[in-house]
Amino acid sequence: MSRPNDLKDARIEFKTSKDIKLLLQEVANSLGMDLSNFLISTAVQRAKEIQKEERVLMLSNKEWKNFQEIINTPQKPTNELKELMKLEGFNE
Repeated sequence: MSRPNDLKDARIEFKTSKDIKLLLQEVANSLGMDLSNFLISTAVQRAKEIQKEERVLMLSNKEWKNFQEIINTPQKPTNELKELMKLEGFNE
């Protein structure tokens, strides 16, 4: 994943109100950052948080036990699965 100071070969443009820009500029300045780096680093940090939340599956103890039971209990293949397994390239 790129860091904010890596080679910059893409551009993002958006419009906002003067009040929001002023707020963002003040916060960036207070952190010793320019506005672009502040926006990029903040957006990247939040995007990673969202990405992590989307990838993590949380289960209750009951759900986890049910999941384990399903995984550990072999099921007989359905007719549809048997037909699927006959398709060319399935076992390659």
